[in-house]
Amino acid sequence: MKKHSYYFKLAISEFHVHKKRFNLTALAIAWGTCSILVLLAFGQGMKDRLGDTIKRIGDNIIMVRGRRTSIPYRGLAGRRKIALDQDDVALLKTSLPELKYVGGVYKSWGKKAMAEKKEADIEITGVDGGYGLARYLMPIQNGRFINLRDVSEKKRVIFMGCDAAEKFFNLNDAVGKTLLVQNVPFTIIGLLEKKELSASFGSDENSRTYIPSSTFAALYGNIYYDRLIISIKNPDDAEYVQQRIRNILGSKHSFNPDDETAIKIRNTMEMTKKLGSVMLGFQVLLGFIGGITLMISGVGLANIMYASIKQRTREIGVKIAIGAQPDQIRKQIIVESFFFSIAGGCLGGLMAFMIITLLSQFPLSNKALQFFMNARLSFNVWIATSIVLVIITFLAGYFPAKTASQQNPIDSLRYE
Repeated sequence: MKKHSYYFKLAISEFHVHKKRFNLTALAIAWGTCSILVLLAFGQGMKDRLGDTIKRIGDNIIMVRGRRTSIPYRGLAGRRKIALDQDDVALLKTSLPELKYVGGVYKSWGKKAMAEKKEADIEITGVDGGYGLARYLMPIQNGRFINLRDVSEKKRVIFMGCDAAEKFFNLNDAVGKTLLVQNVPFTIIGLLEKKELSASFGSDENSRTYIPSSTFAALYGNIYYDRLIISIKNPDDAEYVQQRIRNILGSKHSFNPDDETAIKIRNTMEMTKKLGSVMLGFQVLLGFIGGITLMISGVGLANIMYASIKQRTREIGVKIAIGAQPDQIRKQIIVESFFFSIAGGCLGGLMAFMIITLLSQFPLSNKALQFFMNARLSFNVWIATSIVLVIITFLAGYFPAKTASQQNPIDSLRYE
């Protein structure tokens, strides 16, 4: 312990003599550390934000839409329209134990709505009581989503996205008010918590309105669903479940299960994997750029250590001449390089924290900027950066230290 403290005291005394060199070197390391931490913080923040946003799309969701067949099957012509209805929902429920939820969605665009002397067109979606939980449609304020009783009693209640509700009401007191849709009164039972990403694979949930599916069918006479929404228990079963859906519906509607145009199937698990791969690549790129910056700082440290040794050639020669061992010379210089890294690393971490905190205070109205300017300084990233910094520092100090310890004391004493 005394030996280690001796080397620390030597390093500190050396820094007192060469303050400018120490400060500039520590600042270079600090900048490299700060750069990699900030870059990775942005990458981690985007990944976390994207993961949270995808989660809000729904609980392991598969969407099925009826299209048209492209090939003849069992004597039936191609180009037949496949329409999905309540029997398909019941069939999938009984045939697939892997499902957590399955329900049909009715849809109608351009419905005239009016409230408080304001008029606008809205999109009406008819759903059942389990849809809100499956699709993560969380109400704000004191509202609620459509429930089983609303469906069974064909109630005229409506759940609205905030963007849709803002066309007619002040959001603070919209719940409980009446909205006329095609002159039919509906009571607002809840408002949707805003979503950043489309929760419907191409349609903005914030602009939608929801009514009980039974009410929708009674008012507008729809028999067929716009789509089926399915939630599965285990995301690893997604591919198997999709093939089973094709087989089951293919058998019922008499189309070839391999006919991919007969029904269109999409799932959030696949989206999550693709976006996850993209974000991983983005993080690797940011880490590479930050790592290069840190490596440049390490090269600068190595150059400074070599220059320092050159300046101290005579001093090192004197130490070796009076009995200092090569191992002691190496340890002293390595300890000095670690002092550089500790000071620069701590300063860089503090700078990164201050930059990220400062950026988080700026109010951003642009949604894209809100998504990208979401830096999160991860503890794991900080640890990983520290490990890389220690390795670079050791290498930057070891080779100059090795060179110094192998000097011939007679030549060193002659050095001017």
